[in-house]
Amino acid sequence: MSALLHGLMKRMPSDWASAFGSFIVRKSVPYTRPGIIPNAKANLKRHKPEATEAELEAMVAQFLDGVGRLMGEYAVMERFIAEGRFEVEGLEAFRAVAGQEPIIAFGLHTGNWETFGPLFQHAGIPLTSFYAPPEDPFEREIAETSRANFGVELLSPDASGAREGLRRLRQKRVVMIFPDEARGGQSMAPLFGRAPHDKGNLAIAARLARHSGARFVICHSERIAPCRFKLNISAPFALPMVSGKADVLADVAYLNGFIEPVIARNIPRWYFLDDSLAEISS
Repeated sequence: MSALLHGLMKRMPSDWASAFGSFIVRKSVPYTRPGIIPNAKANLKRHKPEATEAELEAMVAQFLDGVGRLMGEYAVMERFIAEGRFEVEGLEAFRAVAGQEPIIAFGLHTGNWETFGPLFQHAGIPLTSFYAPPEDPFEREIAETSRANFGVELLSPDASGAREGLRRLRQKRVVMIFPDEARGGQSMAPLFGRAPHDKGNLAIAARLARHSGARFVICHSERIAPCRFKLNISAPFALPMVSGKADVLADVAYLNGFIEPVIARNIPRWYFLDDSLAEISS
């Protein structure tokens, strides 16, 4: 998304900006990134083997629509609270524990996950988040500016960031990690039948929880209308108690059991739908 288009969308009503982002992505992807559509369709066949060709095409269209709307909504997201675009489930229960104990919030790439920034800011819940910068400099600037506007403290996805994240957790802060991720076109999580591995954010989250005593909540956004969302925050849960040294692969499998069903239910709106589901060696 270019600076010119972003500036244009900032001047649009929110619904128009969202729809314009969808239009641009749906029309451009077949020419600029033609591999996305067949890859997404192949993964959908794996997730939904019973789907007809027409149903697969409709789900691919949903996928592209969601990616495009996300791009357009960066320009207007600061309006969403005032415009009443959120339905929220689980916020009051979460507010009762936020700041009272260390919490790792699993942000899932469904709907528009950036909506948790304005929600938490409006609720008075300080948020720290791990952040992998986009390669495109302009996209990076937009993402970082948007999160800064909502008071999100960003941590680098490396050893230094992990140390800072552990320090925030020990201060009883909320630290958001995105466990569903892709690296270089390779889906790292959810596992979707693959063996657990220690290469991704699920393993990082497990280690942080074991060292800090943090519990987890799952935050996932559902697009319930073209530019309207239901934001879901789960009840807190913890890793199982262990005697002796924890098994990180067992912890990864356990945590995967919480995120995989949520993403499976929202699979056409999952941002990493087109990435490879090849096995990952541990």
